[in-house]
Amino acid sequence: MRNLLLLVSIAIITSCAKSSLELNTKEISGKWQLAEILADPGDGSGTWKTVENGKTLKFDEDGMVYSSTSFCYGEEINEASYDASKKMISSNCADRNVELSYELKEGNLFVYPHNPRCIETCGSKYKKMED
Repeated sequence: MRNLLLLVSIAIITSCAKSSLELNTKEISGKWQLAEILADPGDGSGTWKTVENGKTLKFDEDGMVYSSTSFCYGEEINEASYDASKKMISSNCADRNVELSYELKEGNLFVYPHNPRCIETCGSKYKKMED
């Protein structure tokens, strides 16, 4: 009986932990268009600037994201994977993986790079496009 109780407890804990890491693909799936970019000159005074006809990201429910521009520098790699840890990773770049973090907030998609080209605060804000 004690072993059964232990097994049930482990199953409950495991299922709770797993559900908190699962990706809600319905919320993010679809096409998003770049609407604003954030650039900071290094003094914390950065502001969001409007972008006209910005690039697009299309999130599929299968964990893939496709960009209208390349994820890699100097290469045409337009796809990456995304997951519940809120990371997009393009592992097809020749010299390294390109990793971006993302978050959904107030109906917008915010994307932040993890690369040395963005020394100061920077980011991108996307608006969901109508299907």
